Amino acid sequence: MGSSAHVVVRGDADLVDRAVARVGELEARWSRFLPASEISALNRAGRRPVVVSSDTVRLVQHCVHAWRATRGLFDPTVHDAMVANGYDRDLAEIEPGAATLSTRSPGLAGAVVDESSNLVWLPNGVRIDPGGLGKGLAADIVSAGLIDAGASGVMVNLGGDIRVRADAPRGEPWSINLEDPFDPTASLGGLALHDGAVATSSRLRRRWKQCCEDRHHVVDPRTGRPTRNPTVAVTAVAPSAWWAEVQATRALVAPEPFAAAGDVSLVVTDESGRVRATDDLEEVLRCSAH
Repeated sequence: MGSSAHVVVRGDADLVDRAVARVGELEARWSRFLPASEISALNRAGRRPVVVSSDTVRLVQHCVHAWRATRGLFDPTVHDAMVANGYDRDLAEIEPGAATLSTRSPGLAGAVVDESSNLVWLPNGVRIDPGGLGKGLAADIVSAGLIDAGASGVMVNLGGDIRVRADAPRGEPWSINLEDPFDPTASLGGLALHDGAVATSSRLRRRWKQCCEDRHHVVDPRTGRPTRNPTVAVTAVAPSAWWAEVQATRALVAPEPFAAAGDVSLVVTDESGRVRATDDLEEVLRCSAH
């Protein structure tokens, strides 16, 4: 997943090994950088149906729902635009190169998922990149599996997509720090969560050079190019990590980040360093400022 993972479990130590194995299994199925992954098989298949695992059926169902719910602002079909912008391999391996044509993403209107047979069809020429939704959903799946296996509390952090369930050690809520996107050593505030998720999307990380231009990994599906609006980072707090990730990305792409936030709380930072939040998180920011 191109990032570090941090797991805390209240329970048997063997549960941590279970979590590590499960994260590795999901990575092997969902990474667009692994030729043997189920996502790579789907991206090669064109219109042909592909038999996938129940995990991948669930992932594609969530991708389609996210695309529809955000009216295309979260679009997993940015795969080809990402490649055209130079993100065609692991970030550490990217070399400066010439720009290729980027166009708007095709969307998932023609995708078909048959849960009863574990078959998925993508429209011809459509390739997907689960991106942050995959990390968030993995955090949801792994944390739920740990609770089902007997953990009395769990925190799963996959590259900043955090899912907590039940109580932290000593029976307290989990303490989640909201990192300043301009200064990783500083904090915008802290949250106390018993059950829920936090995800951050930022265009200040995962950056590279292409054709003498700075590029980043947050692509506007309407143009096929990295976003250029004033918003540089969004943190979303939601009931599940996959939905927090979707809403953080939607707000980063949208002209007005707070529109259509729904059941999600947001902290939004713009390029001038100004920080705004939904009403329920304003107190967190005020406490941090003092």
